[in-house]
Amino acid sequence: INLIVGDILKIKDHFVSSIQDAIKVVKWFNNHSHALGLLRKVQLVKLFKVMALILPILTRWISYHLAISQLIELELAFWQLLLDSRDILALVAGGKAEVKEKAWEIINILEQYNFWLDLK
Repeated sequence: INLIVGDILKIKDHFVSSIQDAIKVVKWFNNHSHALGLLRKVQLVKLFKVMALILPILTRWISYHLAISQLIELELAFWQLLLDSRDILALVAGGKAEVKEKAWEIINILEQYNFWLDLK
């Protein structure tokens, strides 16, 4: 089954790109505790619960499904976070230019409507 899914994903390059972007988002938030804290606060207000961001395991396709499903479930929280704290997200990463650039890359991914549409 993993081979079949792999072949299907090769055909759908833009979907693979969206999955790679999703992994970047999960990694970035999981590595920046202040940004993750902001996301958790928004989750409590909007969803009345806090959900973890799941990082998929390369050899387990079901983990990709779970990670993407969880991210889709958090879409509303991400949009609200961007509305409330967009500029703060860029600052919480740190003061170095390359770190701020990465933060803006993540923000830009989250702001792309097609990113969310492709994940669904």
